[in-house]
Amino acid sequence: MRENVSLARLIESNKENLNNNQMFIDLIEEKVHRKQVEMRKRHLTTTNNL
Repeated sequence: MRENVSLARLIESNKENLNNNQMFIDLIEEKVHRKQVEMRKRHLTTTNNL
């Protein structure tokens, strides 16, 4: 019975870690997207100024 409790805790902990990892990934993707948009705008302004 003790192993089952440990296993259940481990599974729960893994779920939390996965959730945290996904939130971190989402945050990074959002930042990357913002940077890409910024770079695109900068490129367009540079191109227009030529």
